[in-house]
Amino acid sequence: MESYPSQLSGGQKQRVAIARALATNPKILLCDEATSALDPNTTAGVLELLKDINKRLGITIVVITHEMKVIQEICNRVAIISEGKIAEMGSVQEIFRAPKTQIGQELVFHEGSNREAYAGRLPYCYRVVFKGGISNEPVLGRMMIDCNGVANILAGNTRNIDGEVFGQMILQFPEDEALRKKMIQYLLDQGVEVEEVAYV
Repeated sequence: MESYPSQLSGGQKQRVAIARALATNPKILLCDEATSALDPNTTAGVLELLKDINKRLGITIVVITHEMKVIQEICNRVAIISEGKIAEMGSVQEIFRAPKTQIGQELVFHEGSNREAYAGRLPYCYRVVFKGGISNEPVLGRMMIDCNGVANILAGNTRNIDGEVFGQMILQFPEDEALRKKMIQYLLDQGVEVEEVAYV
């Protein structure tokens, strides 16, 4: 209270801005790039504060951000806007698991899976998504043993969305079509989502 704005850190300024907005008892809190230019620890603190405000005060929070990590950390629903129009909208799990538009795929796959590095360059590449409990099971190892075939792991990452773990990988399957189909079917039977990465 006794400090000038120039004496506050970025995180303190964000908290003051949030407090100022809450002083009017709003039904909706609009946060435009609330974590931009903040260090990771301060970002985590601001996101925890926003989650607490949403839960404790029941205020709807609309977050505008380019950071996918922020969306997966605190949001329930997401709308992807491209050229002034809503390109895609749905639950965070739905959009992160299987984005349907090109802009959605670019945003979601940009972090960690490196899908664009393989699309159009290597044949027989597929994106596989392990959700919930199966993300901790050796599904790939069992597939390779049971199908007597090897898949090349090109990239992968995991995300925690709303308390549920999602793992995704880019795999290159064997050239042999029958073996490839058998391995893909094995994954589908285990509840793994499989999507081909376009090869041109």
